[in-house]
Amino acid sequence: MNTALREHWQVVTKSSGGRRPAAVIRQIADTAWLELRPNDRWVAPAPAPVQLVREVQWLAVRWRNSRGDIKQAVVLCSVDSWSASEIIHYYDDRGACETEIQADKGGLQMGRRRKKIAAAQEVLILLTDLAHNLLAWMTPWMFPSGPLAQIGATQMIQDVLAMPGRLIFQRQQLVEVQLNQLRPYATEVAEGLERLLDHFGYP
Repeated sequence: MNTALREHWQVVTKSSGGRRPAAVIRQIADTAWLELRPNDRWVAPAPAPVQLVREVQWLAVRWRNSRGDIKQAVVLCSVDSWSASEIIHYYDDRGACETEIQADKGGLQMGRRRKKIAAAQEVLILLTDLAHNLLAWMTPWMFPSGPLAQIGATQMIQDVLAMPGRLIFQRQQLVEVQLNQLRPYATEVAEGLERLLDHFGYP
């Protein structure tokens, strides 16, 4: 955390769990809580449980789970201009990030790849980030509409990028791409490749 703050990153994240949130929340007066959802979710300024290299806002959050039990956590934010409700709103947006991470784990098979050497782990992380970005950019480039516009990473890798085909070159110039027309999405992939090559040029 201190590394990110020292490098002037802005951070919105949950602090450590376990017993620490309960110890922090016991120090908060009952009148300090702001109700975010009626009888369901509350937030309050919290005392800093640790000192960091930059000043951050510490917030205590309480909510009811699906069984009606009260849960609690501590959230920190480095943006001092945001209100407590804004911080929790932006913290809730992490759901989209977590969905993308889960999609990457399945589509890129991250769960099956392990490296014992630290340098190899770093290279694997960088390659995974590059693959994620290429997948994210490829859809609007190649498939702005149609059946492939909304598919996830796993289906994109297994059904689209793994499609058998052949590249035809003449004098080191790509002149033709042949795809197996019996495969699902062959027509859409052919049209997407035309858009991609028309935009970026032919190698």
